[in-house]
Amino acid sequence: MKIYNNLSICALAGLFAFTSCTKEDGMEGGSVAQPFQISVSDRGFQGISDGRAVDENYKTTFVAGDVVGVYGVAGGQVVEGISNRKFTLNEKGVWELEGNPIEYDSELFKTITFYAYYPYQDNVAFNPAVEDPFADFVANWQIAADQGGSKYTKSDLMTSTSQAEAGRLQGKVTFTMNHRMALAVLKMPTLVYDFTNGGLDDYSLNVAPKELLINDVETTPYYDAASGTYMALVKPETNYSISGTYQGAKEMAFSAAGSLAGGKAKMYTINDPNKINHTLQVGDYLCADGNLVSMDAGTVPDNAIGVVCYVGNPQPHVTHPDNCTETNDALYRDYPNCTHGLVLALNNANEVIDRFSSKGLFSTWFTSDNDWSDKFIGCNTGNSTSPIVMYPGYLGYNNTTLLTMCYEKGNTSPCTTAYSNIMSYRERVITPSASSVWFLPNLAELDLVYQNMNILNKQILAARGNDLISTTNGESNNFYWSSNERNDSFMWVHHMDGGTSFLNRRDNGTKGYFRMMLAF
Repeated sequence: MKIYNNLSICALAGLFAFTSCTKEDGMEGGSVAQPFQISVSDRGFQGISDGRAVDENYKTTFVAGDVVGVYGVAGGQVVEGISNRKFTLNEKGVWELEGNPIEYDSELFKTITFYAYYPYQDNVAFNPAVEDPFADFVANWQIAADQGGSKYTKSDLMTSTSQAEAGRLQGKVTFTMNHRMALAVLKMPTLVYDFTNGGLDDYSLNVAPKELLINDVETTPYYDAASGTYMALVKPETNYSISGTYQGAKEMAFSAAGSLAGGKAKMYTINDPNKINHTLQVGDYLCADGNLVSMDAGTVPDNAIGVVCYVGNPQPHVTHPDNCTETNDALYRDYPNCTHGLVLALNNANEVIDRFSSKGLFSTWFTSDNDWSDKFIGCNTGNSTSPIVMYPGYLGYNNTTLLTMCYEKGNTSPCTTAYSNIMSYRERVITPSASSVWFLPNLAELDLVYQNMNILNKQILAARGNDLISTTNGESNNFYWSSNERNDSFMWVHHMDGGTSFLNRRDNGTKGYFRMMLAF
C-alpha cells in the first residue's frame, strides 16, 4: 500500500486537522469461473478541527501485492466458502481470489452481508453474531513501534462492510475501508539559518524528530515527504501521550496528549522561533541533512557531502541580468529558494578518468521545441578564445538540464557517458531537500573552484574526499569536464591551472574527471 498525503497546513501553533479523499483502486475483474468480484478503496482519516474538515488531500492507495480478507455473513452465521477468503491485488488492478471460486447466487447473495479487512491475517477474531464482527480483532490489534516507510501500513488496520450489487454489476461487492486505529500527525518546526552576511536570504530546513515516544515507547513514525509531516498510529478511544526532542538552534523538547476515536486524526504543529546566526563563507561544509558547519568550527561533520565554493545568489538572472531572465533561468524556475551559494562535491563522480561521449550536440534541441524554446540558455560557446568572458553566468544547472533532457528524449549520442556519471552520482549521494540536484558545472563555476582551490582542497582532504588536481600540460588528463560545448566534436574543460583549454572529447578518446556541484 502506498500512502499519499498532501497537506495544506496553516502556520498556527497548537492543534489542526485534516480529512481525506477517497480513490477506488480495485477494478472490476474476474472471469466466467469467478463472477464474484470486489473493489476496495479507502475512506481515509477524518480530521478534527472545530468539527470542520480543513483539508481533503490525504489518501491511501492500494497497490499490487496488497491482500485483503473477506467474510460473508447470513443469519448470524459465516457463509460456507466465504470465511477469511484471501484477495490479492494484481498488476492489472484486479483483486484475485485465492483458492476455490465464489459462485454468484442472486437469491443467496441478497441475504449476505460482506465484511473485508486489511492487512490480511491467517487468524482473525471474527464474531458473525454481533453488530461489529471485528470488535475483538480491533481491540486486540497491536501497533508496531516501527512505523517507518512501508511498515506503517502493516499497523494500519482497516475494515469495511458491504452488500453485493444487483443488475448490471451483479456479483460485485464494493468495499470502502474505514481506518480502525487513530492517527497523530506532527508538523515539525523549520530550522532557520539567519546569515550575518549582508544581502543573503534566510536559509530554512525541515527538522526531523531526534527522538519520538508514544506512551513512553520509542517510536519510528511514518514520514510523508510531500507535506513534511510525521505520522504515528495510536490506539482508538485510549489516552495517549506524545513526547520527543529535535535539534534546532539547540536541542528542544515537545510533548502533547490526547484521545481519538478510530479513523480520526489530529495534527500537532510545533513552532520554534529560534534561529541560528551563521556567517556563510567559502570552505563551510554542507551536510546531507542540509545543515551547515563553519570551516572555523574545527570539526568535520560525518555527513558532509560538499564544500561551499561560492557565497551569494547563484541564479543567472540575478548574477548576469543582461544575459538571463527569470523566464530562461532554469535554476530559478526549478529551485527558486536556492539563493545562498554553490557547493562543490567532496568526490569525483568517476574514480577512473572517463570520456564525455560520442559526437553530437545536446545544447540545441530545445530551440525547436515549442514547450521549451524560451526556457533555457544555450550552452554552446563556439570557437571563443575566452568562453568564460563570452558567455558569463553560473549556468551549470541550466546546461546539465539540457544534457539530461536531450538524453531522455532519445538523443543519447552527445552525452551518454556524461549522463551516466551525473545520474549515478545523484543516486549515490542524496542532496538535501533545500538544495538543487547535483549538476555538472560550467566553465564559470569551475573557475570559481580554481580561484578558491587552496581553501577547498584543505576542507576536502579533511573530509577524506578527492582533492582537486591541476596541471599546466594541455594534453594531460588531469582536467575537469565542464558542461559547456564548443562544437559537435569538442567540449570545454578546466585544468585548474589558471586558464581554460579545449580537448577533443570523442574521437581521440580523451578522458577526464566529472566533478559535481549543487546550489542551495
